[in-house]
Parts: sequence; structure tokens; C-alpha cells
Amino acid sequence: MQTIPSAYVLAGPTRPTGAFRKGPPVSADHRPVLTWMVKPLMLCAVLTALVGSARAADLGEFSSAQGPEGFQPGSIWAGSYAGFEAGLSQSGTEAEAGSAKTDFDRTDAAFGAFAGYNWEVSRFVLGVEAGGAYLGGQGKGTLSGVGAIKGGSQWTASLRGRAGVPIGNFMPYLSAGLAATEYTFEANGRKKSEVQFGPMLGAGLEVAAHDKWRVRADYALTGVLGEDKENFNGTTIKRSAGNHRLMLGISRAF
Repeated sequence: MQTIPSAYVLAGPTRPTGAFRKGPPVSADHRPVLTWMVKPLMLCAVLTALVGSARAADLGEFSSAQGPEGFQPGSIWAGSYAGFEAGLSQSGTEAEAGSAKTDFDRTDAAFGAFAGYNWEVSRFVLGVEAGGAYLGGQGKGTLSGVGAIKGGSQWTASLRGRAGVPIGNFMPYLSAGLAATEYTFEANGRKKSEVQFGPMLGAGLEVAAHDKWRVRADYALTGVLGEDKENFNGTTIKRSAGNHRLMLGISRAF
């Protein structure tokens, strides 16, 4: 099983925002802006703060009071659902051959479908969800001594659990699971495609909009390839890769 590449950081002032690079040693005058793991943790902290504020304001009374117009208490989240989503995906690759290192990324439009089932447990909503998404094409880079290289992920399929706290017809949630992601790498005239299994972490906000329809914003971070070595026509190249995406979705409950 692959791990999320902790070495990737979002670029500092010397490169465009969103590009991936190898982080320098932490010092007093230069610190990485964000690591792959920090982003979902920050989202978790924000969602926790939102939930805490809501409870402090006694919004938990929705559990015993009449819900939004068109809904009955306890009938919003439980049960099965299915939907579609679209958004932006960014796949990053880091490659190393001997002392030469490089990293590159590609941002593409992404779209997919998902389906799942929720259970209401006390004041929480617990669920399981399966999904699949198209992530885009390959990014391009140059590795010293090798020349032009390409790498990226076109599709992913996942199974994850979700845990949310309903506040009226709003539900912030966290998710974690396992993803199978296609990854292709090209160098020295050789092309290798493979399916890798890695962890998937995420967070989002879902809204029960009308009757059985819901809309949501969902962020997901996937570890695709972790420190994998492969020979490309005489050159051993060590690669690691990851993907993160922000998707807007619409679903219907059944």
C-alpha cells in the first residue's frame, strides 16, 4: 500500500501557486508553506471549529425541532444516494535519477460519479461511499541526464467512510478510505502504466437542498505512488506521486 508523499509541498514565492516541489530543510527564515498532510488537517480544524460554533449557538435544537420546509426531522440524511460531480484535479510527480531530481504537476478538469449509504447514529451521520473519477492527463518535466519525462493519473476508484455532523440541512463531514489509481510514467522511450492502491483523506460540506436532492463541495487527497523504483531503458528512476482535487457534486437520495 502506498502512502501520501509527505515530501511534496506547495511552492513558495519562487514558483506559481499550486506547483509541487521538494521542500527545503526547515529553517528560521524559510519554512514550507503547506505539506500534503497539512491541507486536510487544516480543513478538519476548520470544520471542527464550525461544528463547535454551531453547537455553542444551540443549533443542535434542529434534532428535535421541525426541519427546513419540505423536510421532516430525521429524514434528511439516512438512506442510499447517488450522484455526479465535477471540479479541478491536480496530480504531482517527483522523479529522481542518481543525484538529479525534478518535480512537476498538471491541473485538469475532473468529473466522476459516486453512490453511498448513510446511517444516523445519535447526533452524527455515518456512511460508506464508493466513487470513480477521471483526473486528467499527464504532466511534463525534464530530468537531468534523462531528458523529457511525463507522468500523471487518468482515473481513480475509491471506497471510503464518511462521518458528519448535521446542522439543520447542512452537514460538514470528514472522510477516509482507500483508492485504486491509475498512474503512467514515460522516460527514455519507455512507457509504464500501473494501478496503485493508496490512502484517501478528505473533507466537505453537503447541503440538503430540496426534497431528496443534495449538493456538496468535496476535497480529496490521494497517495498514488510512494518511492517506487523502476528501470527505464538503462536508467533507474525513483518516483513518487499524489493527487488532490476539489469537486462540486449533486446527488439524489432514494
